[in-house]
Amino acid sequence: MQFKNRQNWCIEHDDKVYWISRSVTVLPVVLFVLSGDERQRIFVPLGKRGKDLPDEVGKWGLPGGYLDWDETATEAVIRETYEELGLNLLEIRDRCDKFHGSFDHPYLVKSLPRGKQNVTLLFALMFWVDSLPELSPQVSSGEVEEVKWVDLATALQTDLAFQHHIVIRDCLQEQLAIDFDGF
Repeated sequence: MQFKNRQNWCIEHDDKVYWISRSVTVLPVVLFVLSGDERQRIFVPLGKRGKDLPDEVGKWGLPGGYLDWDETATEAVIRETYEELGLNLLEIRDRCDKFHGSFDHPYLVKSLPRGKQNVTLLFALMFWVDSLPELSPQVSSGEVEEVKWVDLATALQTDLAFQHHIVIRDCLQEQLAIDFDGF
């Protein structure tokens, strides 16, 4: 896939690294429901954060990252998910049995300065499929060491990077009104 974004750049000064215009991140909550499964189990694709990343190394998490120059939020969601998991979400959306969510409108905008970014755009994307697509990261193992599918119950009980397990729970409760008594 080709993307038109320009990478942000960093400046090093007095042993500190400063990123230029790294103020917005996108965080897609990507969920897959197995249509043919009688129980309609839900799975979450996760990536293990690699050794070259500054935070939460070795922890599993959702795909996501910074909005780059000349890029819309929609393009960033599609690019980050493709880079980190190898999933072409537009192609999957066009082939899936059912789709819930929006690539164009985040379901939540968080604006809490945390020293790295000021705004996080959260997207809820749920696909009903016959089988789970293959995961194949397009970035180095220094960024994403490993990828795997995890059932929803396991994801919710795992201490994911940046509290993504809480993000997943809140997304499902707010967007789909799912009761978690069974998880």
